[in-house]
Amino acid sequence: MKKSFILFILLIFTILTISAQTKNEVFVVDALVCDSTGTGIKDVAIYDAKNNLRSVTDGDGFARIATRLDETFSLSHLSFNTKFIRIEKDILVINEKGRYSMLVIMQDKTNTLQEVTVTENAPHLAYANKKVWVIDYKVQHDGIYMVAGNGYESVLLHLGFEQDTISRKPISRKYQELYRDAFDNLHLIGPDSTYQIYCDGKQLQLLYGCKKELFGQKLKPVKILTDSIMVLQNYYNMQQQLAYVMVNRNTKETSIMANLDGAASEMARNAQRDAIRDRKIDMMLDEFQEDAPTEKGIEKSVASSRQRSEMNYQKDNEVEERRQMMSHLYNRILFKPIYCPAILIKDSIYIFDFQNDNLLKFDNLGRQTATCEIGFHKTGYFKNLMINNPWDEKLIIDEVTGQCYAQFSSNGIVTLKEIDLADGKPKHEIRLSEHTFPQNIQVYNGEVYYLFLNNTQTAGSDRRSLYKMRLE
Repeated sequence: MKKSFILFILLIFTILTISAQTKNEVFVVDALVCDSTGTGIKDVAIYDAKNNLRSVTDGDGFARIATRLDETFSLSHLSFNTKFIRIEKDILVINEKGRYSMLVIMQDKTNTLQEVTVTENAPHLAYANKKVWVIDYKVQHDGIYMVAGNGYESVLLHLGFEQDTISRKPISRKYQELYRDAFDNLHLIGPDSTYQIYCDGKQLQLLYGCKKELFGQKLKPVKILTDSIMVLQNYYNMQQQLAYVMVNRNTKETSIMANLDGAASEMARNAQRDAIRDRKIDMMLDEFQEDAPTEKGIEKSVASSRQRSEMNYQKDNEVEERRQMMSHLYNRILFKPIYCPAILIKDSIYIFDFQNDNLLKFDNLGRQTATCEIGFHKTGYFKNLMINNPWDEKLIIDEVTGQCYAQFSSNGIVTLKEIDLADGKPKHEIRLSEHTFPQNIQVYNGEVYYLFLNNTQTAGSDRRSLYKMRLE
């Protein structure tokens, strides 16, 4: 059916002419974009001369464009050379429905993906579409999920590992974060709501929308899931104490897997105790001042008991709101949450107790099997001062190979140190020296991915591109 339609267009292309059109008159064109064999091409992006996305072809290669005569467009697809067209009378025909149509044939790229595969230890683009930039991404077993945009609109993409577009879905610009939970589900997160991402191999769907606050309370504390147990992460004591709670998935019984204290936990407890004490004193002073007689005597009361009760209620609310604001600010300044991640690697659970310099090892049933000392996160004198400390407090796991990397930064250059999980010591390191200040670093199947902000491409635009590099 498709080829018959194409032959029909080619046949009448030499016969029909376009009625007179003025240069500024807007009309709609039905475009069919095909390869050299006559097969429609899906997901071809059509941009105008100002790089605005005007349309995208559907699964059969069709797209509808509102245009004028002499307007120029560029057609972009990862597997084909960019095609430039100009809307002129001699490329338009009138179809059987009385609308304008045109046929665009794109040429396959001569350099196939296999030929440009980089085997050297050097970074190259993992997503080469320069029309959009990457906002966030996640690499997992079925490909790369990406939130991309051009400053005007955003799109959720599902890509193969060789840049082929599996599926795409336009989304609101407010959704700019991807999060994968312990159940291996991927979520799209906005400022006030979240959605679970589902892809059936052809089409992306957003399911189970809920409030972001509820999502953070119910799902984010779940850090590890095995066939037998679920491990929850709970912070206490102004986030200076961290408890990992193990839940048996069969019996629902709970037990403490690890209880870790930070260096500032005692200070946090004292601060909480002082806050409670100060609050009690303030309440006593407020009560004393309210009950104290006025200068003119008790017989000249300022207000009735009911009015005084309403005033006290309003005052208590204002005082409590002020206390909460100061407490939140105080906590952010003095009490940074301790970083002691729990990680599942090939049926074994590892808890990195950076506060006490220990690596705790458990089996998939939650039974502790070994402990060893770690010191790779310490950097001598500067560590104590918290100044210019190259340890980024971040571990990166390659879920395919099971390798663990610790991230360090110095003068914009990131170094990844592979950690031997048997003894907790660094084995070797890899420097990402080609790009300074890389962001959102991930490792999958022996390749490191990261975002690089290139301010030289377009002034004033957040041109973050996705790169990858083979780890040697």
